[in-house]
Amino acid sequence: MEKKYIFRPATQQEIQAVFDLIMGRVAWMDTVGIRQWNTTKYDQRYPLSYYEERRQMEELFVLADDETGELLAVGALFHEDERWPDPESAFYLHHLASRVDKKGAGSIFLQMAEAYTARMGKRYMRLDSAVGNKNLEVFYTSRGYAEAGFCKDGLYEGILRQKKLSE
Repeated sequence: MEKKYIFRPATQQEIQAVFDLIMGRVAWMDTVGIRQWNTTKYDQRYPLSYYEERRQMEELFVLADDETGELLAVGALFHEDERWPDPESAFYLHHLASRVDKKGAGSIFLQMAEAYTARMGKRYMRLDSAVGNKNLEVFYTSRGYAEAGFCKDGLYEGILRQKKLSE
């Protein structure tokens, strides 16, 4: 039987689980030697209350196992993003994180977020990845995300990427 997933807005009751999932990914970065969220004071910049604010703005989404309800991945789809100079019809994906023990959940979240973005009439899915994170660069490039510039936000330096979804 094929596994089924649900892509949906996060609920208020899930905010702690969302935060814990993201902090689990931050801890994983330490163990594998990736320098990204774990070196930019991510938990201070984006505390628990931040995710509740994003939920209230209807920008926080989760990927859940349809059978168990278990959260597998999380991300925020911003309506606008100051890192991008042009106001294209797009959603801007931030905070994409999947459970470390659920291989492939991030890819499934990304596919479902792209489908949602297209259903909402947006032309592009936009995101960024840390300069120097080669694995993430390969991940996004292999999924059709083209480099579109650079950004700097505090301690973070990123590569802007986008994927055209519709005309």
